[in-house]
Amino acid sequence: MEARVLATDLGFTEGPVFLRSGGMLVTSIDRGHLYAIDEDGSVRRLVNTGGGPNGATEGRAGCIYVAQNGGRGPGHRRATVSGGIQNLHVDGRLEWVTKDLISPNDLCFGPDGFLYATDPTRSPARDDGRLWRVDVGTGDTELLTSVSWYPNGIGFAAEDDCLYVASTGNSRIVRFPLSSSGLGKPEVAIQMEHGFPDGFAFDSAGNIVIAAVSFDDRPSDIQTWSLDGNLIDVFSPGVHHYYTNLAISADRRLVITDSEGGAVLEVFDWPTSGLYLHPFRIPE
Repeated sequence: MEARVLATDLGFTEGPVFLRSGGMLVTSIDRGHLYAIDEDGSVRRLVNTGGGPNGATEGRAGCIYVAQNGGRGPGHRRATVSGGIQNLHVDGRLEWVTKDLISPNDLCFGPDGFLYATDPTRSPARDDGRLWRVDVGTGDTELLTSVSWYPNGIGFAAEDDCLYVASTGNSRIVRFPLSSSGLGKPEVAIQMEHGFPDGFAFDSAGNIVIAAVSFDDRPSDIQTWSLDGNLIDVFSPGVHHYYTNLAISADRRLVITDSEGGAVLEVFDWPTSGLYLHPFRIPE
């Protein structure tokens, strides 16, 4: 497999999302923009969010929900706005869902229709944060738990009974049992041998595919793990240290945000297709 450049000159890219209408979307944290990218690499700026859009996900009726970190970086620091969750409507209106979160990083819909988000404390120590659940219809926001580590990527595997969260600083994927009463006691699902997990996605084979950034001389890579903690494969997209996030389509197309290079990469014929995200997950 080989990663080719799909789009360039986008700033510190993050939050890749395959859109139901076709094409995809990425965020640019340092520029404060959301970009739509067509399959031929054509780029359109959709909106200036006014801060630092980090993660993104699609909801019903084509709405895009954005984890707005308040302009707190990475990349060049922008004038700060409030942190929280924003909603980009299909008609171009950008509205706040909630400003209760401090500096959210990533988000996803759950099987219950609520939006789940990570909210790390970004400085100076980067060693604590929060997990939230948001009703996007009412804006009601619930603090599920506080943690003593840096929560980053977030998602639901096929079973839907656990919430998976990247603990970046200690190279772990943490699993929280989920019930109607909230989150249960967390456990370490994956202890990585190298690299630090940022964003991730689940594939249709029941594995988790992780964008593992690097804080030393070793390049970043893409790691595939089974959910019982076994490393299956390591893919090297290139020489950069910050391949921060990824998405996998139903037709086995992998896209990777090359934040260090200000680009989006793509790989055709990835070994597995991606698991559909909520609220569009199709039962088997």
